[in-house]
Amino acid sequence: MHYYQFNIGDYAKATRHLSNTEDLAYRRLIDLYYDKEQPLIKDVSKLSRLINMRENHEEIKTVLEDFFTETEEGYQQSRIDSEIANYHAKADAARANGKKGGRPRKAKANPDETEGKAKKTQSVNLANPDETEGKAKKSESKANHKPITNNQEPLTSNQLEKPLSAKANPAFDLFKYWCDVMGKNLSTSKLTAKRDKAIKARLKEGYTVEQIKQAIDGCRNDPFSMGQNDRQKPFNDIELICRTGEKLESFMETIGNEKIINGQSTTGRKLSAVERQQLRLQEKYGNEPGQPGGGLGMAEDGRDLRGTVDQGEWRGTVIDVEDSSE
Repeated sequence: MHYYQFNIGDYAKATRHLSNTEDLAYRRLIDLYYDKEQPLIKDVSKLSRLINMRENHEEIKTVLEDFFTETEEGYQQSRIDSEIANYHAKADAARANGKKGGRPRKAKANPDETEGKAKKTQSVNLANPDETEGKAKKSESKANHKPITNNQEPLTSNQLEKPLSAKANPAFDLFKYWCDVMGKNLSTSKLTAKRDKAIKARLKEGYTVEQIKQAIDGCRNDPFSMGQNDRQKPFNDIELICRTGEKLESFMETIGNEKIINGQSTTGRKLSAVERQQLRLQEKYGNEPGQPGGGLGMAEDGRDLRGTVDQGEWRGTVIDVEDSSE
């Protein structure tokens, strides 16, 4: 293949984390893949010579790990393989039509029938032939007012890939949202049949797209699900989030359950000065009944102290919550 479609937006979104050298390596590897129409060889040294980047082995390895899958045949990418397959399918169809003498010709119209239709549609004013001629010229000018050109504006990939749009496939839209929230690479992460089935099952049960997005956010804010557990393993796959309605709802509730771990909010919210002071008091006195700091962001009378300015009131006494050590 010497031509392939290139979507600037998709590429920029998927590669914004690359360095300039890694970006150059990726572009050249894509061109080589399309030109050879086969997976990239596993020998990085030879591969670097083929794309004229002999001194950049590490950058090439990084790109291969991020965007390609190592198989027995070499490094493969499903999207490129699909484009090559479509190209060959169109080429085979064109060759088949060529052997048959080209595309089937349209049947010639019957002259008598055409003339009859013309007579039927053309009304003639016998009293004023000039009026009839004027109408004919006006009709002709309208028909040829603006010529229709072929390929006047090339179709974008978003127009060509309508089945993958959010309206046509909300499951794919949710999958893309999950990739963005979890920091997944959309080029290597796939909407597998198992993931697709789980998402569509929850949508069919009546859960909205926004509710499922809320569950994804809740999973992202849950330290245990993100890998802070005894197994040091994340449990944040979208198939797990959408496995059952009960599981989905539990993650939806997690978004409102903010936790403070090692002085940091799991939601990423910056703690106020009062909350930081309460944490210091908790470390000093603990959370025993009657001691200050029994609840983060809450006074003993139940008042919400979050967002308070740098001076806080506690038991009727104004205290300075700023710490000179910070």
